[in-house]
Amino acid sequence: MTPLILYSIIFAFFAVAAGAAYASGVLDPVIGEIAKYVLKAKAEAEVQGLKTQGLQEGQDFRREEVPGSKQAAEAGDKFGL
Repeated sequence: MTPLILYSIIFAFFAVAAGAAYASGVLDPVIGEIAKYVLKAKAEAEVQGLKTQGLQEGQDFRREEVPGSKQAAEAGDKFGL
């Protein structure tokens, strides 16, 4: 038996078994756990992106490259800050 035929039979067996498990609902907890993991990873990536964005905005503020930071510096000068 050639390896290609053997691998095809094995793949077909696993595909049928996975399809039957999915249809009967056995894979629902596994799919739920995978979905939770993916959503947690997505949320963590979003948090990191927001932290990076906030850090960048803070650095821009300190460098006075943003028009709002110039206004803040002028207001600070008026009040002696």
